[in-house]
Amino acid sequence: MFRLALATVLLAAPAMADPLSGKSYIIELSSTQSSSGYGEYLLPPLLKVLQRSGLKAKNGPGADLVINIKPDSDVGRWVGAGENRGWLYTISATVGISPESYIIPFDGTPVFGITASLQTPNPDRQDEMDCLITLAARTALKNYRPSGVFKTDGSTCARK
Repeated sequence: MFRLALATVLLAAPAMADPLSGKSYIIELSSTQSSSGYGEYLLPPLLKVLQRSGLKAKNGPGADLVINIKPDSDVGRWVGAGENRGWLYTISATVGISPESYIIPFDGTPVFGITASLQTPNPDRQDEMDCLITLAARTALKNYRPSGVFKTDGSTCARK
């Protein structure tokens, strides 16, 4: 019994190092985000998370990673019944992490990303979008994988 327990301990894999440790990044905005000025609203919450992440900002080509933001909103729908019935929109923010060699397609889909979404009566609340971007960025950095876009519940970002 003692030998089996010792063998299990010796064969256990060592703790994995953070795959993003020491990496540099650039942020890529779509041309419409940049030209419309929308990037000025998307960047502050993302930059706050990245500044605390330990990643190194790089101004220009040669970064290890490309970080992007893909906001989305639907046209809304009726939810509930009777007096509790309301018109709600689903808004979301995907924060992506891709290798610098990856060319992000026009639809903004990254190699890896986290999409945080919530239902709200007002799709234009900047505080909710800021919260979704922050949540998606933190979750993406904490749960980084080589590929895949995963969802997380952003209902905690709903206005209070």
